[in-house]
Amino acid sequence: MMNKTIKTILISSLCLLLLLSLFACKEEKEPTPVVLSDQFDLTSQVLDFIEDTYYGDIDYDYADEYMAYALVSSLGQYNYINSVTDLLSSSTDKKGFGLLVKNTLYNERLIDFILPGSPFLTPYEGKTAQRGDEIYAIAGQRVSGLDYSTYVTYLSTLPSDVPVTFTLKRGEETFDVAYVKTDFHFPNCIYVDNLPGIPEKYGYIYLRTFDDNSTQEEFLQAVRDFNADGNEALILDLRGNGGGSSTVLSTVAAALIGDEYKAGDPLIEIHYARQNIRKSITANASVTERVRTPIYVLCNGGTASASEALIGAMKAYGTLSALIGQETVGKGVAQNGVNLYDGAMGYFVDKGTDADGKETDIDAYLVQVIVGQYYIIDPSVEGGRYCMHGKPFLPDVEVTGENVISTDYSQDSYIRAVLDYAADIQKQS
Repeated sequence: MMNKTIKTILISSLCLLLLLSLFACKEEKEPTPVVLSDQFDLTSQVLDFIEDTYYGDIDYDYADEYMAYALVSSLGQYNYINSVTDLLSSSTDKKGFGLLVKNTLYNERLIDFILPGSPFLTPYEGKTAQRGDEIYAIAGQRVSGLDYSTYVTYLSTLPSDVPVTFTLKRGEETFDVAYVKTDFHFPNCIYVDNLPGIPEKYGYIYLRTFDDNSTQEEFLQAVRDFNADGNEALILDLRGNGGGSSTVLSTVAAALIGDEYKAGDPLIEIHYARQNIRKSITANASVTERVRTPIYVLCNGGTASASEALIGAMKAYGTLSALIGQETVGKGVAQNGVNLYDGAMGYFVDKGTDADGKETDIDAYLVQVIVGQYYIIDPSVEGGRYCMHGKPFLPDVEVTGENVISTDYSQDSYIRAVLDYAADIQKQS
C-alpha cells in the first residue's frame, strides 16, 4: 500500500513538473520587448573578438566614421552622409579646363559643352576643340575606355601650372591641343541661343541642379536673356538633374508656370510624416521674369526629386508643352540636413585625438535623411493632390538608343524629338 502511495505521489509530482514546464515553454514563446543591444549584438561580438585576439590597437576614430556611414546607409536610398572635406573638393569653383563631358556605353569621353572662360575656346596650332570631339588621351595616357572613377582620379593628378596635352579624336582624325588649367566658376545653369542646327526661334537652357543659391540668379538671368533674344520656344534640359533645394525650385517654378499662376497658391507640398504636418511650396511671387512660350522639357533616368516636382507642377498648370526623353527616377522625397553641433554651421563635427592624445576636430559631416514626401497640387486629380514618390514621369515622346553628341544639335536624339513633335503639332493645327 505504501509503495502504491509513493508511486502515486511520484507520478503526481512528475505530472506537475510537466505542466509547469509546459507553462514555462509557453511563457518563453510569448514575444518579449525588443532591446536594441540584444537584437543587434554583432558589432559588440566583433569588438570583443578584436579586443581579445588582435595584436594591435583599435583605431576607434576610423571605426566610428564607418559606423556612421553604415547607420545612414541602413536607412535606405536617398539618405546621405558626406564629409565636408569631400564636398569642398567638389566645389563648383575650381581650377580646371572648363569642359562638361558625357560618357558613351564604351566609356568614351565626348565633349558636351565648353564653358565660358575655358582654355579650350582658344585655338591651338590652328585647331579648336568642339562639341562631339572625343578626349582620347591626356598627357600621353589613353583615357578612352577607362572607367569613370579612374578617369576622374587621373584628371585630379594633372599639374596646374604647365600645359597639359590632350589628344582629341574627331571621326577618324586625331590632333593635339595643349592648355594650362584656369580658375573659373562652373555654372549650374547654362543658356545658349542659336544652337547649331536648331531653328533660330528656339532657346536652350541646361539646368544641371537645384542646389546652391547662385542657381536662382543664374536661371533668372538665363530667362532674361531668353526673352531678350526674342525666342518663341524653350528647350529646358533636365537630363541628369537630381534635384536639390526647394527654395531654388520655387524660383524656377515661378518663371515657368507663367500667367496661370496665382501668387500664394501652393504648387507642391512636403508631408512630414514624423510631425504629421504639411509645408507648401509656392512659386516665388517676387519673380517677374517669366517664360511665356511653349516649353519642351528633356528628361532621362537621372532626372529626380525637385526636377520631377517641377515637371509635375508644370503639368498641373498646363505649361509643359511636352516631356521628351526617358522615364524619370520617381524620387518624390525631401531630405534635410540636421544641425546638432553648437547651434551653428549645420554640420556634425567628428571629435578625435591627435598624436599627443589631445582632443581635436577630425572632420565635419553633413547628414541628410528623408524627412518627407513630395505631393503635387493638381486640381484635376481626385483629392486635388497626389504623392509623386515611386511614380516616375513617363515622357510624351520616348527617346531610345545611344544619343549623338555632335556640333549639330539637331543630331541630338532628344532635341530632334522636340523638333519633330513641334512640327507634328503645327501640322495638326
